[in-house]
Amino acid sequence: MLPTRSPPTVDEIKVLPAAGPWRSKSGGELSVPFAMPYRQAMDLLSYDEDELGSIPRDIRGLRSFTLEDIPIGGIGGGEFHRIRSEIAFTVRGSLRWSCEDLRGGRKVLTTARNASLHLPPFILHTMEAMEDGSAAVVIANTLYDPDDVRTHDTYPAAEFRTLQQQYLANAR
Repeated sequence: MLPTRSPPTVDEIKVLPAAGPWRSKSGGELSVPFAMPYRQAMDLLSYDEDELGSIPRDIRGLRSFTLEDIPIGGIGGGEFHRIRSEIAFTVRGSLRWSCEDLRGGRKVLTTARNASLHLPPFILHTMEAMEDGSAAVVIANTLYDPDDVRTHDTYPAAEFRTLQQQYLANAR
């Protein structure tokens, strides 16, 4: 099913500025992988109501997950989301993100420690570890029920390609 709104492009992927590290009171380092103004944060938490209506229950929310000890050359993702926006920040090593939009636009970005990306919905994204032991933390604006696949909002590259072909044919 084609998106009801104009889907985001790879130009809408945002590299979020990091700050620090600074010495904390504890003697450790304090780093801010990303910070954003209120309006930008609310845009991240916005949802397409038509897309929400296509799943059996409300998955709006906020969660975080980690990807740890990724070996060099390890590949993750290879997927897209119809509802979910993600902020992915690299906490160790470096990661290369290959992204594509429904219009065929492509972008490759590399993130190192404390670098963050905002990935909007309808962007096919694949992550590759450029160093052994790389790690990332991802913040997503959807909840996750491992026992209900209808709510996962994760779709494979093959489904993206089909959707992309339909989108491009419709755009002509």
